[in-house]
Amino acid sequence: MRIYFLILAAFTLGACTLKPVETVYHEEEDFTRFTTKAFKTVNRSKEIELVASKECPGKVICTDQEIKLKVIHSDRFSLLKGKDLVLETEEGNLNLNERDYSNSYDMNKIAKDGTDGVLTEQFLIWVSESDFRKAAHAQSAIMKVGDDSFDLSSEGRNSWQIMLDRERLLEIMDKEQQREYGLYTHERKDKKEITVQEKRMSSEAEESTWKLVKDSNSVEDLRYFLEKFPDSPYAIPATL
Repeated sequence: MRIYFLILAAFTLGACTLKPVETVYHEEEDFTRFTTKAFKTVNRSKEIELVASKECPGKVICTDQEIKLKVIHSDRFSLLKGKDLVLETEEGNLNLNERDYSNSYDMNKIAKDGTDGVLTEQFLIWVSESDFRKAAHAQSAIMKVGDDSFDLSSEGRNSWQIMLDRERLLEIMDKEQQREYGLYTHERKDKKEITVQEKRMSSEAEESTWKLVKDSNSVEDLRYFLEKFPDSPYAIPATL
């Protein structure tokens, strides 16, 4: 019985494990959002959390898409507001100042020093995929928030690398997602939709033309219809 519970606990923990990158398709808006697992980094008593995401049209793993990077800080006092952000790598520095700032205050939460009230603030930063790729694959990366420096570990940035790598992203997907994102591309979907639209337009043109020529006494009118729509169901009466 004890072994049974241990096995059950192992399965439960496995089911609750977050993927490095979550893939969610939003059917109504017809886009897919890829979101990396959040990771935290600490500088003395200060802590920030980072989450990256990108959105692709339809069910496709796209490239050259702008990345949204969230930098989050929660504590009694502000850390982010009014500060310059720079991401330093051996390949150069990335300016992270194309951003939006927001915050909220919760009196019901307890701050790290034990006092009531926690301020949660966030920078939402837009980063080009090429710059984000440099940060993801850099040997070392340090985010500077004003005068404070936070080391972005290779382990923490592993999910960033996965989000940028189609094959690695497919490996961590569910079986159904692997089928959808691995076999069918958005371009094929667009082509299918265009084909359906073309068929509908052709059918409407065929019906409209038949209405114009069906009562005509001109052989040329009927011949024109047959040349234009040889496979039409109206082709037989047109030859009579």
